Amino acid sequence: MAFYRHHARAATAQYPHRGRRAMFWAAIRDDVCTNLDTGALPLFRRRLEQSESEQVRRIATLTDVRLLDLLTWAIA
Repeated sequence: MAFYRHHARAATAQYPHRGRRAMFWAAIRDDVCTNLDTGALPLFRRRLEQSESEQVRRIATLTDVRLLDLLTWAIA
């Protein structure tokens, strides 16, 4: 929640009728879409798939949302 707090506040200001809690999900969705549109997430997935480690290659099979979740926790 702390990672997306700033983005959720900005979205709440833009869409006040939707409520702040819903805007956290909007911020997460926007992050996933941005990473897909720029090619960053697919590129990261391809690099994971090329790893020599079986454990790392398994991470590449996760959904986009779960992969982004792991990245968010690694940064936070």
